[in-house]
Amino acid sequence: VKHPLKQLKCTLKLHKRFDKEFKPELGVGLANSDKHFDVVVIGSDEVFNVAQATWFGFSYQLFGEGLNASKVISYAGCFGATTTKKLIELGIAGKVGNMLSKFNKISVRDKNSMDVVKSLTGKSAELNVDPVIVYGFEKEIHIPEIKNPYLLIYTYPGRMNDSSEVKAITDFARKKNLQIISIANYFDWVDDVVTPHPFEVLGYFKNAKCIVTDTFHGAVMSLKYNKSFVVIVRGMNSNKLTFLLNQFELTSRISNTPTDIHKILDSKIDYQIVNTKIREEQDKALSYLIHGL
Repeated sequence: VKHPLKQLKCTLKLHKRFDKEFKPELGVGLANSDKHFDVVVIGSDEVFNVAQATWFGFSYQLFGEGLNASKVISYAGCFGATTTKKLIELGIAGKVGNMLSKFNKISVRDKNSMDVVKSLTGKSAELNVDPVIVYGFEKEIHIPEIKNPYLLIYTYPGRMNDSSEVKAITDFARKKNLQIISIANYFDWVDDVVTPHPFEVLGYFKNAKCIVTDTFHGAVMSLKYNKSFVVIVRGMNSNKLTFLLNQFELTSRISNTPTDIHKILDSKIDYQIVNTKIREEQDKALSYLIHGL
């Protein structure tokens, strides 16, 4: 990272907002372990990803252990880059399979996760889309007050620093007379960096002229709001991200080389097909949750 201190400031600002604003809204830290729940829903996102080098490691609670509940189900859970082979290599395949077998219903979001559940439990998991696609957020969304049209960058720290990617993005923005806005991550080649509330993040996507992302939720929010977007697939999220794009017949949005970025952003998406699929998946998700609850 060229400017680690500036990136650190962005990260700290985001963390402070989470601690002061976002966590209280979510009720994080208010749970009472003695309270009994009729149903606990685990998910979504990479709740089952245990084979990654992160600080949170292997949480048994995310696999239903120690929960004071009559019923435990998952919704659109994901193993991320974790495969059955990796679980076997770590020596925890049996433990994970045993915990998953106790779920009353299992829902995942991609084929790799379905394969892992099947191989470890013999059961077929149901397939559901991310809740951001299912729920409208029309009452909650906040549209930013930005007059000039902009290209939105949505990524994680330390990524999208490749000089050829940067050149392709900035050249396209200049050609289309677009500002470049990054969410929560500092880059010296963008025009503005914002650290918004989660509902404001939705607004930035909805109001953008186009989007460049290398994240799963960047793709989710782009297709949700029918935007022109391009996806750079990284190794760590290829399982769920490529499956999502296949699911909505949008693999054409994948940039295999930086030279693809211009062509992809200029090409139109038939959102009539995408929106029909979204409505089908919304009905499917509600059906699963109603039966699961």
